[in-house]
Amino acid sequence: MNKRSSIVFLLFLASCIHTVWATNLFDEEAYRPLIADHKAALPGDILTVIVLETSNAQTSADLASSKDIKTALEVGYNKDNHEVQFGLKGKGRAAAKTGRNGKIKAALTVRIKEVFPDNTYLVEGLQLITINGEQQRILLSGIVRPEDITTQNTILSTRLADAHITYTGRGSVSNSQDHNYIYKILSFVGLV
Repeated sequence: MNKRSSIVFLLFLASCIHTVWATNLFDEEAYRPLIADHKAALPGDILTVIVLETSNAQTSADLASSKDIKTALEVGYNKDNHEVQFGLKGKGRAAAKTGRNGKIKAALTVRIKEVFPDNTYLVEGLQLITINGEQQRILLSGIVRPEDITTQNTILSTRLADAHITYTGRGSVSNSQDHNYIYKILSFVGLV
């Protein structure tokens, strides 16, 4: 009896082993170790974009023209010849040069909004800063490749695809750059 119950128990154990191995508590796709560095990869995860952008643009045009017109007219009467001459001369030169330089340095925290099928991420973020009543606003969006994200969860703005970086400011300093109406009228008339 003892032998018989041992065999039944072993058969019962053998049938349970298959059931225990059938379910796995470990999910390889969702696994994130507790002590390793967490790299942003899912919608809602945050990362920091280091914005280092410089832009320079310059255009110039040069135009020179000259015209020389001389006319002579002789008028005679009563044996005395009177000669009248008149002439017109004109020269013109115009030059125009425009240039624009822009530079922005900032660190902006953004969120992953969407993960695309090619495993790239759409990121977006907004930062509002108010200093002495002057409000500055930085808006950023772009596409990020996972391999460009560092272990500190940072990425350079130069590594963003389709990057849109908008920097605006409002306040007394920004408003002083706008010309008043008198200046605009004088400029339109050509006096300034």
